[in-house]
Amino acid sequence: MNPSRRLPFAFLVFALAVFLLPLGISGSYVIGVMCFVALYGALALGKGVLLEQAGIFSLAHPTWFGLGAYVTGIAAVQGVPPLGAIILAAVFVAGVAFVLGAPLLRLQGYYLACATFSLMLIIEIIIANLGSLTGGHDGLMGIPPLTIGGLALEGDRPYYYLSWGLCLGTYWFLNNLMHSRMGRAIVSFNDSETASRCLGINVAGYKLRLFIITAVLASLAGSIFCFWIRYIMPALFGFPLLVQLITMIIIGGGKTLYGPLLGSLVVMWMQELIHTYLGKVLPVMTAEVDALFFGIIIVVILIFMPGGLAGWLERLIPAGKRSHARINPS
Repeated sequence: MNPSRRLPFAFLVFALAVFLLPLGISGSYVIGVMCFVALYGALALGKGVLLEQAGIFSLAHPTWFGLGAYVTGIAAVQGVPPLGAIILAAVFVAGVAFVLGAPLLRLQGYYLACATFSLMLIIEIIIANLGSLTGGHDGLMGIPPLTIGGLALEGDRPYYYLSWGLCLGTYWFLNNLMHSRMGRAIVSFNDSETASRCLGINVAGYKLRLFIITAVLASLAGSIFCFWIRYIMPALFGFPLLVQLITMIIIGGGKTLYGPLLGSLVVMWMQELIHTYLGKVLPVMTAEVDALFFGIIIVVILIFMPGGLAGWLERLIPAGKRSHARINPS
């Protein structure tokens, strides 16, 4: 294996800890929260690569997540086998991302952000108004459980391993991608599109390819979410989810590949702590309360740790090595 593509040792330790965690926990609360960490972490990883590594300011990630969930759920309700429903959703999302991405990616910066944000709102409205197919604002119910080899997955633990398998697989895939020829092209046109074109790099082609790849990864997360919750509604895939993903990237640090996953872990558990302890003081924990606390945290992170928690760790480890070298010169 190419050394540049090897997974960090810390990641392998983390993956082992994730695998062993359910063996030491009897309740389902921690398992359920960690399922959300994994699914939103997979989403944040893809969005982090788009936003920070490639400089593509797309806000459509909740759209691909929602479309993946809805197409999977509708197909499963209609009797399509679960695996076939997941593949059908991924192909559908890839097609939509290709058709819409080709013209949208000609835009840059705030123009692209506004266009993809509008796309998210339009898709959410369309889903809400297709009541006979999607269940409308009431949501899609009656989704059957995911079956593998005739065995139905019930409870949180099977979906825990499935969710983390997707999340860690997403990291592995994106790690290989960013160390490939395509990854080098992505880094190049993020630095300067003009220079990249002069070097013969097909910037538009690589942008569209990455746009489709991250959309499909989001669709797979949506499919697992659909079978795990077995109930989906348009509000689950709208603006609040977008804010959560951006918060994860900022807090975790999008300049590193693992930063958004770290951000997902921190944000989801911090949100649970806020709800647990402030719920005793405030009668109703609304989204505005979450927004207030995370807004304060984002401001603090941007001022004192502009690279996020991952950037802080990247600086802390070399500093520790230098300090150890001064103490032990040999």
